[in-house]
Amino acid sequence: MLNLSELVRGGTVCLGKAGLAIGGTTTKAKILVPDGSNGLTFAIKGKTYYVASADDLVVFTAKSQTALYSCIYLVCITAANVITTVAGTEVLTADITAGKKVLTWPEATADTCPIGAIRVDAGASAFTAGTTALTGGTVTVTYYDFFAVPDTPLTS
Repeated sequence: MLNLSELVRGGTVCLGKAGLAIGGTTTKAKILVPDGSNGLTFAIKGKTYYVASADDLVVFTAKSQTALYSCIYLVCITAANVITTVAGTEVLTADITAGKKVLTWPEATADTCPIGAIRVDAGASAFTAGTTALTGGTVTVTYYDFFAVPDTPLTS
C-alpha cells in the first residue's frame, strides 16, 4: 500500500467521516455526515468530488452470505456519485471470535474511492445482500467510516 507522499500526483482518499448507517429502506444504507456539512468530500486520483448526505444511497449488490459467517462489504463511490459495494471473503464468525481467522478488506473497484465498509455477521439464517434487512435478529451489522482502506485485517 502506498502512502500519499509516495505518489507523484494525487491520491484516492475520503476527506471526511461518511456517517454510514442503516437507511430508511432497511436493506440499504445512508450517508449522514455528522459534522453538519451535509455532504462528503472525497478524492479520486487527486481530484476532489462531493456527494450530499442522503438516505438509501448505499445499495448492496446481490450476494448470498452463508448463515453463521461474517463478511465485509467495502463501500465505494465514483466521481459521478455512483455508490457500489464490494463483498469480501466470508469467514466463520466463531473463528473470528476465537482468534483463529481474520476478515480481510476487499479491494476497491477501479476509479472509485472507498469511503467506508459494512460488516455483516449473519445469524442462524443466510444474509442476502439487497434483500435481507440490516437490522433485527437475523444479522449483526457494524459500520466503518475511513480515510482509506485500513492496512490490517479485522481481528474481532
